[in-house]
Amino acid sequence: MGMKNKNNKKMILDNEAWGGIYKKFRAKLVNGLNGHYCLADREDAVEFAFDKLMHRKDIAAYGEKYPQCESDWLSHLHWQARSFLSRIRCRSERHAKYVEFASQELENMFAPGLQGFAMDAETRQDALARALEIFKAEQDVSLRDFKVFMLRERFQIPAKEVAARLGISLKNVNVIKHRIGKLLKKHGPDCYARALGESFNLAA
Repeated sequence: MGMKNKNNKKMILDNEAWGGIYKKFRAKLVNGLNGHYCLADREDAVEFAFDKLMHRKDIAAYGEKYPQCESDWLSHLHWQARSFLSRIRCRSERHAKYVEFASQELENMFAPGLQGFAMDAETRQDALARALEIFKAEQDVSLRDFKVFMLRERFQIPAKEVAARLGISLKNVNVIKHRIGKLLKKHGPDCYARALGESFNLAA
């Protein structure tokens, strides 16, 4: 299979052998992952698995479980791809929970006055979360910068503590807080209005 022997102990795959495994098993690995994930995510997961096992994982990390045949390698690749997808899911779930929480905390900035007052709580909550996503995307606001704003504006955490927690300078904390606050005041209500429109269109 194009393998190299190292100290007569481990049979190490060379580039040619890896190329053969990639061509033979890539599609099978992609199709064998949970269909709940989109094709692009599954393809990324498989590419990550090959890159890690080919270029980054140390031989010593395998211990006594070093792959000895194609089926062993396939099993390791599948496990690495699944691990990648699991991390995507966890990050996505954490992000969704944070967006939901943050949008509710800043409801007065997205929906000043009585806008949406007569609406049921679930619809208003969905619209607020969607408004925050629209705002972040259109104004190029990173999740880190939004956290800076939340910690300073909503929770009144001292700027010095925020800087230390997020690994940025004190000056940056103050600049980010001012910039995000200004953008929210200017664009927040419009983002919320459009999010409400999307919610009503979906419900119609």
